[in-house]
Amino acid sequence: MVYCINHLCSQRHNSYDADNCLACGTPLLINGRIRLLRPLRPFDKDLSSFTDVFEVEDLGTMSNLGSQVRVMKILKWNEPKLVELVRYEALALQLIEHPGIPRSTMNDYFTFTLKDTLIELHCIVMQKIEGENLREWVKSYGRISQSLAIDWFHQLIDILDLIHRSGFFHRDIKPENIIHQPDGKLVLVDFGAAQRITRTYLTKISTSGGTSTGLGSGHEITSIVTPLFTPLEQIEGQAVPQSDFYALGRTFVNLVTNISLIDIPKNEDRSRLIWRKYAPQIDKPFADLLDDMMSPAPGQRPQSTKIILQRLERLPLKLKFNRVVRSKIFLLSLAIFGLIVSISCFEGIKLVISNYYFNIASRHRNEPKIARENYELAIKFNPKDVDAYNNLALACQLLADTKCMNESYERAFKLKPDNWVSHYNLGNFYDDQGKYEQAEQQYKLAIQYSNNQAMNALSNLARLKNRQEKYPQAAELAIQGLSRTQNREWQAGLYKNLGWARFKQQRYAEAEEYLQKSVKLDSQRVDAYCLLAQTYEALRNLSKAEIYWEVCLVANSGLPEVQEWRQQVLQRIFKEN
Repeated sequence: MVYCINHLCSQRHNSYDADNCLACGTPLLINGRIRLLRPLRPFDKDLSSFTDVFEVEDLGTMSNLGSQVRVMKILKWNEPKLVELVRYEALALQLIEHPGIPRSTMNDYFTFTLKDTLIELHCIVMQKIEGENLREWVKSYGRISQSLAIDWFHQLIDILDLIHRSGFFHRDIKPENIIHQPDGKLVLVDFGAAQRITRTYLTKISTSGGTSTGLGSGHEITSIVTPLFTPLEQIEGQAVPQSDFYALGRTFVNLVTNISLIDIPKNEDRSRLIWRKYAPQIDKPFADLLDDMMSPAPGQRPQSTKIILQRLERLPLKLKFNRVVRSKIFLLSLAIFGLIVSISCFEGIKLVISNYYFNIASRHRNEPKIARENYELAIKFNPKDVDAYNNLALACQLLADTKCMNESYERAFKLKPDNWVSHYNLGNFYDDQGKYEQAEQQYKLAIQYSNNQAMNALSNLARLKNRQEKYPQAAELAIQGLSRTQNREWQAGLYKNLGWARFKQQRYAEAEEYLQKSVKLDSQRVDAYCLLAQTYEALRNLSKAEIYWEVCLVANSGLPEVQEWRQQVLQRIFKEN
């Protein structure tokens, strides 16, 4: 049996061998390749739902591909804001490649006009994900353990990290939108609420004739709201990437308690959930992280997935420490042997205190003033902690305190002169400052002290040579690095720099090949998209150039060359207009 795509049809199911719907005459083979096998949600008789979702048979764009069972979402109403949401979802699924996100391609988004009408249906075909959503999972198995919660949390933060770095955020995280596959891996689905970070930022800063939620042209961000999971700023139409963290935190409170959020008490101003007593299996360090994620104001939450991932790295040690200090055996031992411990283990206690301040500092990396104070306290109790000096240097860098930064790196180098990570970080600082000779010196030291393993430093060296218009040297460095590393992220940077050099050498076919390899390895490399746009212009493939320019212009990047390329293309656009 197959179904008719026409949502206005009175009898939508038909025999598989029919070419057209028997009730309304609509073709049953959509876009020359898609047959609708069964609905994945009930048909809405009052037509108030915006979309239909079907399991479909995709015959492919070429006969030798064979058929695949996939999923297709169909927007039933051609309303501009809803069309915009569907286009964002299609773009997000096309640009973001991750096993935790349904796969879709540029050919999987298309429109279909119903026979004898002006109704245009917008369709997205995507990978079919096997499994059950987390709402169903918890209903079957009960609240989740701490170890499973941390595993799932890490998986989802890893997915969000790529989503945010690709210039999007989800805006509708909840248990129903997370699928648990038979192998235990999670997939985040339903990107219909996905929004591009760049557009949201422009909306927030727009003041020329606009409002707090709209652009000067009168457009507004469509507000997507799921009660109990959506933060206040998103309800008011001003979602930011940190809105995803709030929704994720509340999702995990629901999972570890197996209690509806509406039944969990709140504090006096009703801004926070009082949930910990309903999840005794969750230790304080992980509970603290979830509460930070759910802070009422976006600025009080972790400011990036990177910061959350850093806190996750330290979580196992903190959980172990928390369990030890809460145990009866520890308290009894502390009472009996307190005097002995205080004398014989004085240095060990100092290390524990140092680690305590280091952990506090790490929790506040997005607040460099607090981070600096605690890293300094960590160093006070452990003056030989190289990691503390390195992180103190980074905090001072964010505070624009160059003296503190330099002193911290000097002490780190005295303790461990061959610490290549410190040399690499210092090279990045000089790079950002435009001090390329000093940056080059530090990158070379990083490569030397890492026994030629730090190919990210070699990639940065190649990038500097490209910026200095020394293209043969840049190409040579990139080729050298590619022969020495299997790290996908480093390979992506090296291929980008090799493609950049070849583009400037007018070897356009090679440039295209290397830049495509770069974005395939790392889909958030905005600079590679910009270079691909320029390469396709040189190859006179303007349709592809336009696609890559769009990504270059809207995705998030702080690289100076990306800003220069954007400025150049915008000047051309305005000049042409």
